[in-house]
Amino acid sequence: MSQPTGTRSVAKSWAIWREAQRLIGAGTGTLSKAPKFEGDEPGCIVRGKGCRVWDADGNEYIDFRNSLGPITLGYCYPAMDEAITAQLANGIIYGHPHPLEVELARELVQVIPCAEKVRFLKTGGEAMAACIRLARTFTQRPRIITCGYHGWVNRGGGMANGVPEATAELQPALPYGNIEPFADYLAAHAAETACVCVAASYSHIGPDDDFLPKLRALTREHDVLLVYDEIVTGFRVRIGGMQEYTGAVPDLATFAKGVANGMPLSVYCGRADIMDVIRKAGVSSTYSGETLSLAAAKAVVNVYRTQGVVDHLWARGRQLMDGMNDLFARHGLDCKVVGCPACPSIGIHAADPLARGRTQEALWRAAYRHGVSLYHVSYPNFSHTESDIAEALDRLDRAMAEVAQGR
Repeated sequence: MSQPTGTRSVAKSWAIWREAQRLIGAGTGTLSKAPKFEGDEPGCIVRGKGCRVWDADGNEYIDFRNSLGPITLGYCYPAMDEAITAQLANGIIYGHPHPLEVELARELVQVIPCAEKVRFLKTGGEAMAACIRLARTFTQRPRIITCGYHGWVNRGGGMANGVPEATAELQPALPYGNIEPFADYLAAHAAETACVCVAASYSHIGPDDDFLPKLRALTREHDVLLVYDEIVTGFRVRIGGMQEYTGAVPDLATFAKGVANGMPLSVYCGRADIMDVIRKAGVSSTYSGETLSLAAAKAVVNVYRTQGVVDHLWARGRQLMDGMNDLFARHGLDCKVVGCPACPSIGIHAADPLARGRTQEALWRAAYRHGVSLYHVSYPNFSHTESDIAEALDRLDRAMAEVAQGR
């Protein structure tokens, strides 16, 4: 159980975070992991087991951050740890390919609708960059349309973000859910456009969202490739991600996060004729065949195919969503959890932006004090049981009471 809030401290983990800020650019290699709320939020996490994590001060949290999405089965999941340990005894990486590359590829081709051929990298962002390079090589066109966040290497903007204006002009970002801006852009630029890259909006995912089928039809009409960023939605919404959920199959797609339950592995895959231009595109990485991650992913895919993981993620996510929304209503908080139960979004709906910020900070702080680690997209994992969610909701009930009282 978590420590009583009156005796709880996060001093040790914040001392580590302060040293990290002196030694590491931005304090951490993952900007979204930087702690914000000193005194309540843990400054660092030292271990995890199942659906719970512990900070350097020994405080326990029922975790819904799950490394920002990758931990879909749970921390220290036995089947995955056993696969890693067994492979470790034989080596990590070699100067020739390892059979695990073929074995995992065989499994992925069976479970990902668009995957005629696959390749491996380490992060989702570089897998998206590889797809963009493939699309440009295959079509010999310079422009791409982005929709959603596809990793730092693919971020647009301008020189303020380190991106030359000429580069940014070739990759406009359009909003999810409205097909008209895409239709207008392709009407003007289809002959120069290699691909449309899209990550589904978590708050929109559901049976009424027909955006991806519309986008699939539009890109076919204009002979433009369609690339799905399934880095979060793959192995969470469905094993095969949004393409399996909607039936609208892209030309290329990327997977990461849940594919190896936190081990560093990403997959880019798709039509064989596009994947076959990889030598021309020149995408290559020394660590793509690193065997511990491949072994982990092979074990993960087997668990998904035999143990009903996706149904469990949806069921526990629905329990969390419904429970939190009941608590928000009971405590009079202008907040709501929406979207796909497998990756629900927590929204703060106060009209005043300052009030929204104050409410979110108060909610996050109180949740941490009571041993629940939330994120704006909160992720259930396969190790969350019905009783774990019930316990988390009980803790959040006490946390929201404090928020409502203005503590």
